[in-house]
Amino acid sequence: MILICDHKLLIFNLLLIMSVVACEMKILTFTAYEGGKVEIRCPYESEYETHKKYLCRGECKVLDKDIPVESGSAAKDERFSLTDNTTTHNFTIIITDLRTEDQGQYWCAVKTGLGKYDDYTEIYLEIKHGKSENTV
Repeated sequence: MILICDHKLLIFNLLLIMSVVACEMKILTFTAYEGGKVEIRCPYESEYETHKKYLCRGECKVLDKDIPVESGSAAKDERFSLTDNTTTHNFTIIITDLRTEDQGQYWCAVKTGLGKYDDYTEIYLEIKHGKSENTV
């Protein structure tokens, strides 16, 4: 009976550790102005150099993804572009002509392979009204 309790304690501790790690995930926040543009840099591990990269909008559910731009494909919206720098292991998303409806949750993602979860970094894009301080 003691052995069963030890297993339960071990499982509880593992679940506790996993929940702490999940809470430490960073959300990258970008702020830009309506009508302007934003440049989002997305780092990835060197092992994913040849893998497809994409930007996902909203919740990015496994079977229902809103992907405005993906490497190797034409963007669904011409305001979105993606370039991949395999030397620095970053891909860059540029969104131009920003609109208030562009505000919200996004995910930088790398396709990791069949049967595996993609590698995600959460992004929050805030759109401000008015003109940027750099606008002349």
